Amino acid sequence: MSQKYHVGIALSGGGVRGFAHIGALRALEDMGIVPQALAGVSAGSVVAAFYAAGLKADEIYRTMNDADLKSFIQVDLSGAGFFKLDRFSKFLEQSLPVTTFDELKTPLFVGTTNISRQEATVFTKGELVPCIKASCSIPVVFRPVLIDGDYYADGGIMHNLPAGYLRPMCRYVIGINVSPSLIGEVKLDLRSLAYRSYKIMTQRNVLEDKQLCDVLIDLKAIQGYGTFALTQRERIARMSYFETMKILKNHPLINNIIHADK
Repeated sequence: MSQKYHVGIALSGGGVRGFAHIGALRALEDMGIVPQALAGVSAGSVVAAFYAAGLKADEIYRTMNDADLKSFIQVDLSGAGFFKLDRFSKFLEQSLPVTTFDELKTPLFVGTTNISRQEATVFTKGELVPCIKASCSIPVVFRPVLIDGDYYADGGIMHNLPAGYLRPMCRYVIGINVSPSLIGEVKLDLRSLAYRSYKIMTQRNVLEDKQLCDVLIDLKAIQGYGTFALTQRERIARMSYFETMKILKNHPLINNIIHADK
């Protein structure tokens, strides 16, 4: 089968651990690996959108790090979620240099979950920001997003590592997983139990997609950082850069990916 793209990169969900994607992408840049397609869910869709729009890893880091991430979270009184992401959407509209998928420099696949139809849905065209917002909308925490009559939520519900969206069309798929296994004691309060349950679900649904990756960058060094560890974003990005470089330099396929005819 002849694949359309040489290299595709899939970016998982992971909240603030999405800063690890920036470190990983910087390492890939330093190794000379340039994707011809990108897929992302949740935090991964945010980073992937900036990258697909033509920003380099360092530029994405500056854009995200300069933002007041805490101000993005607003209480939602509608009853459809604890918080809403309207300010986050405004930030994306102001920071992304494009507004639609067609304007992107690199093809992008944004994974979401259609909760009206109970199925995974990947967006590849139309308005960009609503699809990213939907992909980031963790159930109960954030209000679902209405797109063309259906409600959409976090892409991580079905596929937290969206390698499957790229596999049929890419010669090589590189998966970056920034949501490693949850460690630590079980806390018997509602918030902790809900978070752990969601983590278990997303960790289980990445198993098949991991098998679809030619190169898996499983960033275990950041497993101690929580989804909302806002003060640790610089450390997360830096640690992920060095862990990714170590994985790449020791992977048997990297030379093939770099030097193969494209």
